Amino acid sequence: MIEFIKIRHQMLHGDALPKLLAMPESTLRSRPQAGVNSIAWNVWHLLRIEDITLSRFVGNVPQSHTTGNWQAKMGIAYGHMGTAMPDADVDVLSKTIDIAGLQGYQNAVAAQSTQILANLDTSRLQHQWDAAHMRAVVAGEAVCIPAITEGVISYWGALNVGRFVVDYTQVHPQNHIGEIGVIAGLLGVKLP
Repeated sequence: MIEFIKIRHQMLHGDALPKLLAMPESTLRSRPQAGVNSIAWNVWHLLRIEDITLSRFVGNVPQSHTTGNWQAKMGIAYGHMGTAMPDADVDVLSKTIDIAGLQGYQNAVAAQSTQILANLDTSRLQHQWDAAHMRAVVAGEAVCIPAITEGVISYWGALNVGRFVVDYTQVHPQNHIGEIGVIAGLLGVKLP
């Protein structure tokens, strides 16, 4: 199963995301109607979630986001993962994120996650993090907006390492790839 996950992860980062990020900036930044996120926002969000979860709850290493100073390189004011982000902030991020910086962040997350998956000790798949580690990451590293901190701690606190791997290298990204397909349809553009 882990080998399949590695292959699918490589396809996401080696093919799907680079093709999406090569689309015209106007397409990446567009929000086809109120309440609909942009393609750029979706890519940023799925990368933030992968970076947070694989780095901190699978590999237990610092996030690429932090070590690579990617928030500044992307030119955005948001270090959290974007879940429950106010609509006005989605609009600002969509309009201002540096696309080259986002491409660089995608490459950094892909490299770090690939390394984490390559070094994964499968005997730890059932391991769950204790409440102190969960709180230190979610609250201490401000990975979400304050209004949802306790809910994220509760939800992620119930997951084991195996679920983090499956959910955040496979399920979550594919949900957002699907959302990107809907956005493209609303914009009247064909995905690459």
